[in-house]
Amino acid sequence: MASSTYLEKDRLAQIIAAIQIMGTSDWPSGSLNRWVSELEAGAQLTPKQLGLTPIHFGERKKWAAVFEQHPEFFKTFTVAGEERVALRWRFSQSVNSNGKTPAATAAVAAAATAAPADDKATDVGWTAGDKAADDTEHKSDGHPLTPEQISVLMTAAIELHSRAVAEQDILDRFGPALITAVGALIGAVIGGGTVALFMWSPLTRIFD
Repeated sequence: MASSTYLEKDRLAQIIAAIQIMGTSDWPSGSLNRWVSELEAGAQLTPKQLGLTPIHFGERKKWAAVFEQHPEFFKTFTVAGEERVALRWRFSQSVNSNGKTPAATAAVAAAATAAPADDKATDVGWTAGDKAADDTEHKSDGHPLTPEQISVLMTAAIELHSRAVAEQDILDRFGPALITAVGALIGAVIGGGTVALFMWSPLTRIFD
């Protein structure tokens, strides 16, 4: 039985951090690179500073796994080849508010915006087109979650983590004994079947 992704090292802390950042952001969704820059930033940075923040492969891979392995909280999608992520609750709010999804809004903005040739953020962080898409989404739809809503999501994450820990504890305690018992039962069934087959075989007439 595969272990729950909630048991990954620091996973609960990562989920809670993402919920807080993405829940209070002015943007209902953003590129994967944008969220990685903000989640890994050591201090509060402006959008321009975030755009100039280098994104390391390991950090990007880590957060991509968090978002993809926990669809109960996060929605991942692609717009014009760009990986984007939204907090699922805010994504639903955006759809319900004006019938236009963050993905559709981002696609329009990305198509209408070209990154300047000297844009340094293009090579090291999230692109100018992505920033423009986020700006458009900010103006068009989506509102930050309330503290109560964020608390609900954090409580749900903690409960799911606790359940995974409890299930793993039961498996660690009783798993080996259960496997041994099942193995013994299977062995007995196979052994009994073999004896019965032999007794009914024509070969047994040799001993008559």
